[in-house]
Amino acid sequence: SLLSSCGSGSSTSSESADNQSNNQTNSSSISTRLDDYQMDLPIPDNKASNEYRVLMFGNSHLIGLPDVLEQLVEASLPNKSIELRISPSNDYLAERLQHETSIDLLMTEDWTHVVLQAQKYSQTDSRDYPTTAAQTWIRMAKSRSITPVLFPEHPQRGNGAEGQMVHDIHHEIATLEASCLAPVGLTWDSVINLAPELKLHHDDGNHAAPLGTLLTSLVIYQTITGESADLVPYIESLGVDQATQALLGQIASETVAAFPPCEY
Repeated sequence: SLLSSCGSGSSTSSESADNQSNNQTNSSSISTRLDDYQMDLPIPDNKASNEYRVLMFGNSHLIGLPDVLEQLVEASLPNKSIELRISPSNDYLAERLQHETSIDLLMTEDWTHVVLQAQKYSQTDSRDYPTTAAQTWIRMAKSRSITPVLFPEHPQRGNGAEGQMVHDIHHEIATLEASCLAPVGLTWDSVINLAPELKLHHDDGNHAAPLGTLLTSLVIYQTITGESADLVPYIESLGVDQATQALLGQIASETVAAFPPCEY
Protein backbone atom coordinates (compact mmCIF):
# COMPACT_ATOMS: atom_id res chain seq x y z
CA SER A 1 0.00 0.00 0.00
CA LEU A 2 1.32 3.38 -0.98
CA LEU A 3 1.34 5.78 1.92
CA SER A 4 0.26 9.27 1.14
CA SER A 5 -0.30 12.77 2.30
CA CYS A 6 1.89 14.50 -0.19
CA GLY A 7 2.27 11.26 -2.08
CA SER A 8 5.17 9.81 -0.15
CA GLY A 9 5.99 8.50 3.25
CA SER A 10 9.01 10.70 3.73
CA SER A 11 8.15 13.57 5.99
CA THR A 12 11.11 13.82 8.29
CA SER A 13 12.34 17.25 9.15
CA SER A 14 15.66 18.37 10.51
CA GLU A 15 13.81 21.23 12.15
CA SER A 16 12.18 18.79 14.57
CA ALA A 17 15.52 17.84 16.04
CA ASP A 18 16.93 21.36 15.85
CA ASN A 19 13.99 22.87 17.68
CA GLN A 20 13.63 20.13 20.25
CA SER A 21 16.00 21.63 22.78
CA ASN A 22 14.78 25.19 22.32
CA ASN A 23 11.09 24.61 22.73
CA GLN A 24 10.56 23.02 26.09
CA THR A 25 9.02 26.24 27.40
CA ASN A 26 5.37 25.30 27.73
CA SER A 27 4.98 21.90 26.14
CA SER A 28 5.97 19.96 29.22
CA SER A 29 2.74 21.07 30.86
CA ILE A 30 0.60 20.55 27.74
CA SER A 31 -0.77 17.08 27.19
CA THR A 32 -1.21 15.70 23.70
CA ARG A 33 -3.50 12.81 24.61
CA LEU A 34 -7.01 12.68 23.20
CA ASP A 35 -8.70 11.88 26.50
CA ASP A 36 -7.16 14.87 28.26
CA TYR A 37 -9.42 17.26 26.34
CA GLN A 38 -13.17 17.57 26.45
CA MET A 39 -14.83 15.65 23.65
CA ASP A 40 -17.24 17.17 21.15
CA LEU A 41 -17.08 20.79 22.18
CA PRO A 42 -18.95 22.89 19.61
CA ILE A 43 -16.90 24.32 16.77
CA PRO A 44 -15.82 27.87 17.71
CA ASP A 45 -17.28 30.28 15.16
CA ASN A 46 -14.61 32.84 14.30
CA LYS A 47 -15.68 33.72 10.78
CA ALA A 48 -16.82 37.21 11.81
CA SER A 49 -13.41 38.12 13.25
CA ASN A 50 -11.92 41.37 11.99
CA GLU A 51 -8.43 39.90 12.32
CA TYR A 52 -7.99 36.34 11.08
CA ARG A 53 -4.96 34.62 12.57
CA VAL A 54 -4.53 31.27 10.84
CA LEU A 55 -2.03 28.58 11.82
CA MET A 56 -1.40 25.87 9.21
CA PHE A 57 -0.16 22.35 9.93
CA GLY A 58 0.79 20.23 6.93
CA ASN A 59 3.39 19.38 4.32
CA SER A 60 4.36 20.62 0.86
CA HIS A 61 0.69 20.88 -0.15
CA LEU A 62 0.57 24.11 1.88
CA ILE A 63 3.17 25.85 -0.29
CA GLY A 64 1.77 29.00 -1.89
CA LEU A 65 -1.51 28.99 0.03
CA PRO A 66 -0.72 31.77 2.56
CA ASP A 67 0.17 34.27 -0.18
CA VAL A 68 -2.98 33.57 -2.22
CA LEU A 69 -5.27 33.52 0.84
CA GLU A 70 -3.86 36.87 1.91
CA GLN A 71 -4.63 38.34 -1.52
CA LEU A 72 -8.17 36.92 -1.48
CA VAL A 73 -8.95 38.50 1.91
CA GLU A 74 -7.33 41.84 1.06
CA ALA A 75 -9.25 42.11 -2.20
CA SER A 76 -12.60 40.91 -0.88
CA LEU A 77 -12.67 42.08 2.73
CA PRO A 78 -10.71 45.34 2.88
CA ASN A 79 -11.88 46.04 6.44
CA LYS A 80 -10.37 42.80 7.70
CA SER A 81 -6.83 41.53 8.05
CA ILE A 82 -5.33 38.06 7.87
CA GLU A 83 -2.09 36.66 9.23
CA LEU A 84 -1.07 33.15 8.20
CA ARG A 85 1.73 31.03 9.54
CA ILE A 86 2.86 27.57 8.49
CA SER A 87 4.31 25.65 11.41
CA PRO A 88 7.81 24.31 10.72
CA SER A 89 8.16 20.58 9.95
CA ASN A 90 6.37 18.53 7.31
CA ASP A 91 5.15 15.97 9.80
CA TYR A 92 2.02 13.93 9.45
CA LEU A 93 -0.56 14.92 12.05
CA ALA A 94 0.31 11.86 14.16
CA GLU A 95 4.06 12.62 14.27
CA ARG A 96 3.37 16.31 14.80
CA LEU A 97 2.07 15.52 18.28
CA GLN A 98 5.75 15.00 19.17
CA HIS A 99 6.76 18.34 17.61
CA GLU A 100 7.20 20.82 20.44
CA THR A 101 7.08 23.93 18.24
CA SER A 102 3.70 22.99 16.76
CA ILE A 103 2.23 22.28 20.20
CA ASP A 104 3.51 25.58 21.58
CA LEU A 105 2.26 27.55 18.59
CA LEU A 106 -1.25 26.16 18.87
CA MET A 107 -1.61 26.28 22.62
CA THR A 108 0.13 29.51 23.57
CA GLU A 109 -0.82 31.99 20.84
CA ASP A 110 -4.17 33.54 19.91
CA TRP A 111 -5.34 32.02 16.64
CA THR A 112 -8.78 32.23 15.09
CA HIS A 113 -8.28 29.12 12.92
CA VAL A 114 -5.95 26.15 12.55
CA VAL A 115 -5.79 24.33 9.21
CA LEU A 116 -4.98 20.62 9.61
CA GLN A 117 -3.51 18.79 6.60
CA ALA A 118 -1.39 15.62 6.36
CA GLN A 119 -3.56 12.83 7.74
CA LYS A 120 -1.97 9.57 6.64
CA TYR A 121 -3.95 7.53 4.15
CA SER A 122 -3.34 4.65 1.78
CA GLN A 123 -3.45 5.69 -1.88
CA THR A 124 -4.68 2.23 -2.74
CA ASP A 125 -7.26 2.35 0.06
CA SER A 126 -5.86 -1.00 1.21
CA ARG A 127 -5.36 -0.09 4.86
CA ASP A 128 -6.71 2.33 7.42
CA TYR A 129 -4.53 4.68 9.41
CA PRO A 130 -5.58 5.91 12.86
CA THR A 131 -7.20 9.34 13.03
CA THR A 132 -6.71 9.78 16.78
CA ALA A 133 -4.04 12.45 16.29
CA ALA A 134 -6.31 14.55 14.07
CA GLN A 135 -9.06 14.29 16.66
CA THR A 136 -6.58 15.33 19.36
CA TRP A 137 -5.51 18.43 17.43
CA ILE A 138 -9.17 19.32 16.92
CA ARG A 139 -9.94 19.00 20.63
CA MET A 140 -6.84 21.00 21.55
CA ALA A 141 -7.86 23.77 19.14
CA LYS A 142 -11.42 23.91 20.41
CA SER A 143 -10.18 24.08 24.00
CA ARG A 144 -8.51 27.34 22.94
CA SER A 145 -11.60 28.64 21.04
CA ILE A 146 -9.76 28.12 17.74
CA THR A 147 -11.78 26.98 14.72
CA PRO A 148 -10.29 23.69 13.44
CA VAL A 149 -10.37 23.29 9.65
CA LEU A 150 -9.64 19.87 8.13
CA PHE A 151 -7.91 20.10 4.74
CA PRO A 152 -8.25 16.85 2.76
CA GLU A 153 -5.79 17.24 -0.10
CA HIS A 154 -6.69 17.13 -3.77
CA PRO A 155 -6.49 13.96 -5.88
CA GLN A 156 -3.36 13.16 -7.84
CA ARG A 157 -3.62 13.57 -11.59
CA GLY A 158 -5.49 10.73 -13.24
CA ASN A 159 -6.87 9.29 -10.00
CA GLY A 160 -10.61 9.80 -10.27
CA ALA A 161 -11.40 8.13 -6.94
CA GLU A 162 -8.81 9.72 -4.65
CA GLY A 163 -10.54 13.06 -4.03
CA GLN A 164 -13.69 11.40 -2.71
CA MET A 165 -11.73 8.79 -0.75
CA VAL A 166 -9.61 11.37 1.08
CA HIS A 167 -12.69 13.54 1.70
CA ASP A 168 -14.48 10.54 3.21
CA ILE A 169 -11.57 9.85 5.60
CA HIS A 170 -11.74 13.44 6.83
CA HIS A 171 -15.53 13.37 6.99
CA GLU A 172 -15.23 10.44 9.37
CA ILE A 173 -12.81 12.47 11.52
CA ALA A 174 -15.26 15.37 11.61
CA THR A 175 -18.03 12.95 12.59
CA LEU A 176 -15.96 11.61 15.47
CA GLU A 177 -14.86 15.09 16.62
CA ALA A 178 -16.78 18.08 15.26
CA SER A 179 -14.66 20.34 13.06
CA CYS A 180 -14.87 22.25 9.79
CA LEU A 181 -14.18 20.20 6.67
CA ALA A 182 -13.03 22.15 3.61
CA PRO A 183 -14.19 20.18 0.53
CA VAL A 184 -10.93 20.67 -1.37
CA GLY A 185 -10.76 17.34 -3.18
CA LEU A 186 -14.43 17.42 -4.16
CA THR A 187 -13.97 20.89 -5.65
CA TRP A 188 -10.98 19.70 -7.65
CA ASP A 189 -13.07 16.76 -8.90
CA SER A 190 -15.74 19.17 -10.13
CA VAL A 191 -13.27 21.39 -11.97
CA ILE A 192 -11.51 18.37 -13.52
CA ASN A 193 -14.89 17.09 -14.77
CA LEU A 194 -16.21 20.44 -15.99
CA ALA A 195 -13.03 22.01 -17.36
CA PRO A 196 -10.45 19.25 -17.96
CA GLU A 197 -8.34 21.63 -20.04
CA LEU A 198 -7.37 23.65 -16.94
CA LYS A 199 -3.98 22.70 -15.52
CA LEU A 200 -4.54 22.24 -11.79
CA HIS A 201 -1.58 19.92 -11.18
CA HIS A 202 2.12 20.62 -11.13
CA ASP A 203 4.12 18.62 -13.65
CA ASP A 204 4.77 15.97 -10.98
CA GLY A 205 1.06 15.09 -11.03
CA ASN A 206 0.89 15.38 -7.26
CA HIS A 207 1.31 18.98 -6.15
CA ALA A 208 -0.78 21.96 -7.23
CA ALA A 209 0.06 24.22 -10.14
CA PRO A 210 -0.75 27.93 -9.59
CA LEU A 211 -4.34 27.35 -10.78
CA GLY A 212 -4.71 24.49 -8.32
CA THR A 213 -3.31 26.59 -5.49
CA LEU A 214 -5.87 29.29 -6.29
CA LEU A 215 -8.70 26.74 -6.34
CA THR A 216 -7.71 25.27 -2.98
CA SER A 217 -7.31 28.77 -1.54
CA LEU A 218 -10.81 29.76 -2.68
CA VAL A 219 -12.29 26.76 -0.84
CA ILE A 220 -10.33 27.50 2.34
CA TYR A 221 -11.15 31.22 2.03
CA GLN A 222 -14.88 30.52 2.04
CA THR A 223 -14.52 27.95 4.84
CA ILE A 224 -12.68 30.44 7.08
CA THR A 225 -14.58 33.64 6.30
CA GLY A 226 -18.05 32.36 5.40
CA GLU A 227 -17.91 34.72 2.40
CA SER A 228 -18.66 33.35 -1.05
CA ALA A 229 -15.63 32.58 -3.20
CA ASP A 230 -17.86 33.50 -6.14
CA LEU A 231 -17.83 37.14 -4.99
CA VAL A 232 -14.04 37.55 -4.87
CA PRO A 233 -13.20 40.39 -7.28
CA TYR A 234 -10.80 39.80 -10.13
CA ILE A 235 -7.21 39.88 -8.80
CA GLU A 236 -4.80 40.56 -11.64
CA SER A 237 -1.71 39.83 -9.53
CA LEU A 238 -2.73 36.16 -9.27
CA GLY A 239 -1.74 35.71 -12.92
CA VAL A 240 -5.02 34.00 -13.83
CA ASP A 241 -7.32 35.39 -16.49
CA GLN A 242 -10.62 36.86 -15.33
CA ALA A 243 -12.87 34.20 -16.86
CA THR A 244 -10.87 31.36 -15.28
CA GLN A 245 -10.80 33.00 -11.84
CA ALA A 246 -14.57 33.51 -12.08
CA LEU A 247 -15.11 29.87 -13.05
CA LEU A 248 -12.96 28.58 -10.19
CA GLY A 249 -14.77 30.86 -7.73
CA GLN A 250 -18.16 29.68 -8.96
CA ILE A 251 -17.30 25.99 -8.70
CA ALA A 252 -15.69 26.48 -5.28
CA SER A 253 -18.81 28.24 -3.97
CA GLU A 254 -21.16 25.65 -5.43
CA THR A 255 -19.18 22.81 -3.87
CA VAL A 256 -19.00 24.51 -0.47
CA ALA A 257 -22.75 25.14 -0.64
CA ALA A 258 -23.35 21.46 -1.44
CA PHE A 259 -20.99 20.28 1.34
CA PRO A 260 -21.17 22.91 4.11
CA PRO A 261 -17.83 22.79 5.93
CA CYS A 262 -18.83 23.98 9.39
CA GLU A 263 -21.83 23.03 11.51
CA TYR A 264 -21.54 25.67 14.19
